[in-house]
Amino acid sequence: MRVPVIELVDHPGATRALSHAAAVEEFGEESWGAADGAIRSDIDLDLHLDAVVDGILVRGRVGADLELPCSRCLVDQAVRVDSDVAELFVDPAKREEDDEEDPGYELIDDRTAIDLSVMVRDALLIDLPLRVLCREDCQGLCEECGTDRNQRDCGHRPDEAPDPRWAALADLDLPNE
Repeated sequence: MRVPVIELVDHPGATRALSHAAAVEEFGEESWGAADGAIRSDIDLDLHLDAVVDGILVRGRVGADLELPCSRCLVDQAVRVDSDVAELFVDPAKREEDDEEDPGYELIDDRTAIDLSVMVRDALLIDLPLRVLCREDCQGLCEECGTDRNQRDCGHRPDEAPDPRWAALADLDLPNE
């Protein structure tokens, strides 16, 4: 998603607000990794663009509604992901010739625009929940038959049949201390 910033370049102290609901397609064809196909809404941008000596500082919040599977029963759940962002888009004209440090994000289109795509994608992916649960007491899937135990009781009990990989330990004669 390209944003014009020509009015900010070379004007330290100038600022601009950007509040926008952007369709996923505006962020290009790149993969969204774990969120590929899961985004169910426009991506909300509430950003402030500040001109600084070295480029454009982008601060604010991005968010989206996603649909991710429950970690136990695999039923899709609606999840809201909101991320705080603060990134400097470096003006290539202001970089030192001998500066070998990775510039990170840069101004593009002859210093007239910035591309927010990678920044927004990274921010949302970093803040994806590690584990999604449909509810705290989710019973998950039966280990034997795969039935969703939240929907019906299949009769199998996980504690009735010990894992056969541990069967050899039952024959050990250990002293009680």
